[in-house]
Amino acid sequence: MKPIRRSVLSLVKKYKYTYILDVCCGTGDQLKLLGKHGFYGEGIDLSAAMLEVAGTGEHKANCIQQDATQMHYEDAKFDLAMTAFALHEKDHTSARKIVEEMVRVTKEGGDILIVDYELSEKTSLFSKWMIYFIEWIAGGEHYRNFKSYIRKGGLPELLSGIELREIERYYFGRHGIVLVLYRKKVCCCTPYA
Repeated sequence: MKPIRRSVLSLVKKYKYTYILDVCCGTGDQLKLLGKHGFYGEGIDLSAAMLEVAGTGEHKANCIQQDATQMHYEDAKFDLAMTAFALHEKDHTSARKIVEEMVRVTKEGGDILIVDYELSEKTSLFSKWMIYFIEWIAGGEHYRNFKSYIRKGGLPELLSGIELREIERYYFGRHGIVLVLYRKKVCCCTPYA
């Protein structure tokens, strides 16, 4: 996870986001790293146990308990909305709703950052085996949702029809994990004179 967290930090530094939302933030480790480097962010997660950990340490993460499929934030609030390893474990409808909510709460021209699995012909066999093994250990609904996510084509299928433009892409874990930075479309509603 450290190389991924450092890559997120580098992108935040590069684009100088001032208001960041970490969706399904877990223990808040990414927000803590960003806070250590002077960036403000807040997080949401459903797990009270995870959020308790997020509120500890030298750089406490500012996180609240909230359902990512029905965020209580107003439209266009954040410069960047990000999530890591949260979409593959949800059923397709919930994962899609999370992404739609991330887009809704992001400013026009703002960015969406997603880290998750991407298995392709470029993914090493060892990486595929490890990913399937880790997800199998998680078991139950989590594993079923992971298999469905992979079978349906991962992020491209999940994001189908959502107007986002890819800005940057990075691979980790021998092409088993992808970090993609997308830009939200700027509304062109003003009529021509």
